[in-house]
This record gives sequence, C-alpha cells and structure tokens, in this order.
Amino acid sequence: MKNQLKTFLLVLAISIFSFSQLQAKNKNKQILGEWTYQVTDAPYGYEKGSLIFSEVKGKTVCVIKLDAGEMTVSDLKIVKNKLTFSTSVQGSTVSIELLRDKNKMTGKADTPEGPKTLIAVKK
Repeated sequence: MKNQLKTFLLVLAISIFSFSQLQAKNKNKQILGEWTYQVTDAPYGYEKGSLIFSEVKGKTVCVIKLDAGEMTVSDLKIVKNKLTFSTSVQGSTVSIELLRDKNKMTGKADTPEGPKTLIAVKK
C-alpha cells in the first residue's frame, strides 16, 4: 500500500509540474508575433515601430523594429499579463513595463527624459 501511495504521489507531482510548464508556454504563445507600438512624446524615429516576440530555444525573446533598424531587448520577464524589459537607446537604458489585455498592451517607458506612454496593438 505504501508503494502505491508513493507512486501515486510521484505521478501527481510530475503531472502538476508538467501542467504548470504547459500553461506558462501557452500564455507566452499569445504574445508571440508582431505588435505595432506608439510612444507619446518620443524623439523622432522612436515614436513608432514594432515589438516582435518570438521563441528561440524554448525561450520568449523580443526585438524592437524601427525604420532605422532593430534594437535588442534584455531582461524580458513575462508574469501573467505583465511584461517588463529594457533596451539601450543612444547609450541610455530605457525600461519598459506593459500590461497585456487580449490584443492590446499599454504601459510606460522610463526614459532619461521622463516616463512616456506606450501603446501596442497586435498586428
């Protein structure tokens, strides 16, 4: 009886872990793709562009695409519907915090010039 209970608990623990990992991956899949964004009061060239989310080796990554080129994103964290990351703009770090609601993300970009409102819509 003890062996059956141990086996059951082991299978239960593995199932719960696998299910939570699967849920996390499924939530991130809703973010994958291109999101067009606008930032109020941003300097010319940075006021609009795309956030492109993809998966590389099982990890969600993001690239910011502008008319002038691409910027890399670092420290991307996705917790439930909250995304945070940072990027370097002309030698200064810009921290971005977004809340996702279906196909729209709203939030702010903390820049050396002060906070800027950012809105992104899934393309």
